[in-house]
Amino acid sequence: MARHGENIRKRKDGRWEGRYIKGRTPDGKAKLGYVYGKTYGQVRQRLVQCRAQCGELILSAENPTFGQLAQDWLNSLGSSVKKSTAAHYGYTLRRYLLPQLQELRLHSLEEHILEAALLRIFSSENGSHRPLGTSLAKECLALVRRICKYGSHLRLMRPMDIQVNLPRSARPPVQPLSAAQAQAVDRYVRQAPTARKAGLLLCLQLGLRIGEVCGLQWGDFDLERKILTIHRSVQRIVLPGDGTRLVVQSPKTQNSLRQLPLPTRLCSLLRTVRKALPDTAWVLTGSTCKPAEPRNFRRSIRGYLLRAQVPPVHPHALRHTFATLCLQAGCDIKTLSELLGHSSAAVTLQRYVHTSLNQKRLEMKRVFSVCFAPKGSSKGSSRTQAPHFSCVLSD
Repeated sequence: MARHGENIRKRKDGRWEGRYIKGRTPDGKAKLGYVYGKTYGQVRQRLVQCRAQCGELILSAENPTFGQLAQDWLNSLGSSVKKSTAAHYGYTLRRYLLPQLQELRLHSLEEHILEAALLRIFSSENGSHRPLGTSLAKECLALVRRICKYGSHLRLMRPMDIQVNLPRSARPPVQPLSAAQAQAVDRYVRQAPTARKAGLLLCLQLGLRIGEVCGLQWGDFDLERKILTIHRSVQRIVLPGDGTRLVVQSPKTQNSLRQLPLPTRLCSLLRTVRKALPDTAWVLTGSTCKPAEPRNFRRSIRGYLLRAQVPPVHPHALRHTFATLCLQAGCDIKTLSELLGHSSAAVTLQRYVHTSLNQKRLEMKRVFSVCFAPKGSSKGSSRTQAPHFSCVLSD
């Protein structure tokens, strides 16, 4: 898609046309040059080359390396991103990108050089890491594009149009717990409740992220009004030199700052495990000094699930379980998206909706009863009711 100011348009014959200034007349008027191509990407790349040849792109006298540019870009982010985000960018650069791109000089950089290097990184040609999956490869490509755009803005390099094929990896689907398994977890926690076990129910029955549960203090709960306020998350970040640090920060997205209604049964459990702790005490540790370590809480969750005789799924599957059970119980997608703190309802639908075989069977039965029933037979109800999950999610 052409952007405003690029001087690229799609012609009526289906081809793309780009326009650039190739010189000036004696009286100062612009002399225009034109390039053509079958696609927008072709024309954009040809425009960059033509502008560079005509001197329209005047690069700075400096000619730093890609590694220096990457570090400058990382420093330029400042407070515009969270500490954990900046740390993640830095780790990805050091772990995957810079070993291949560190010493490349910007003035002589070409698309094919970066594209070949990225393909080597994706396949782990030097064996320094495992071959990258689709998600991580996409992240690496996005980082290189952002750094190149930053360098072009500073006139340290010409604009780059990097195009590579991402590896395709089949990520195993997240398997949420069934309603019966979720009820088994609920029974296990209530047999001998503790604050740490209550954290397990906050993941399962409110859909909280692990970092959000670790970041909870007792002052975040209004047990009289039955409201929980989420405005904090805990995460361990990787520092330069491969050290790590535990940071307390705002949640993942702006929509993650939210208030959640608390079911009555969950409120009663929380009153039991709080005892006389002050508002500033961290829920999982009971301390006012330090929150729980997310890695340790994940280990605790796996142990609790085993003792509840439930498959030890990845802790994030508890959040998927909450989303799936809510939808099967009739929750609308917009409300569920806000409960989960997603940036949009599309994220909820694409990543968190899992339909069980039983649910598919019920829906097929409903469709056949309405559309394919023999003449004269009962059409059945307008909609087969989904299983009820009152023990898990209701008041």
